[in-house]
Amino acid sequence: MILGFISDIHEDIVSLQKALTLLEREKCDRLVCLGDIIGFSPLYYPYSHTRNANACIELVRQNCSDVVAGNHDLFSAGIVPRNNAGVVYPDNWFAIELTDRMKLTNGQIWLYESEILPSLTVENKEYLRSLPETKEIVVDGISILISHFIYPDVTGSLRKRVDDICDYRAHFWYMKKNSYNLSFAGHMHKEGFELVSGFGYREYGFRKKKIRFTDSFIGLPAVANGKNKNGAAVFDTANFEFKAIRM
Repeated sequence: MILGFISDIHEDIVSLQKALTLLEREKCDRLVCLGDIIGFSPLYYPYSHTRNANACIELVRQNCSDVVAGNHDLFSAGIVPRNNAGVVYPDNWFAIELTDRMKLTNGQIWLYESEILPSLTVENKEYLRSLPETKEIVVDGISILISHFIYPDVTGSLRKRVDDICDYRAHFWYMKKNSYNLSFAGHMHKEGFELVSGFGYREYGFRKKKIRFTDSFIGLPAVANGKNKNGAAVFDTANFEFKAIRM
């Protein structure tokens, strides 16, 4: 089976349409979205005149059979992460003033100070609220974990980047506990992809590579046309070939 992956769309409808066309040319059997369908800040993205949150959600709903929530999706839907990575959120979290939220979390989490909240339809907001934070995909006998980021911060809500294999220890423990062979996530807006396994941590550009059968994590590029080079990805489960494709 050929799996097509998109992630971190951030309301960029133009790039999302390009990504879906690209994956159609790759003859993907199943499309997967790894979260952050929405979430726009003019500090990071130059397409304020074309951004369209509702259209992006609707295209994902129509085309992707497997979708998980990202941190921006949760924020726009007004819900806190169920997998909270140890952060305690008060019941009235979204009613608390920004400065008070900063004090309560001691700068641990994203607070989206520059984010422009989209005007979502009721249906699309409910769709975001219904998304799981993790999901298992089983194809050709392979158990695959999809999430927006790595365990325990599977939604990417913490203000923390990971750049060393040691940062993935908890995630690999979670994979082993749940018998996942592979794991795919977004969030980091990689210029190509990263591959992490017991054999090490390495970043690749937009290219094709055979990956090992088990115990590997792959971090994907963003669809959004931001500061990093953007793209989509394809994984062929028959020959274990992964490809990150630049748009």
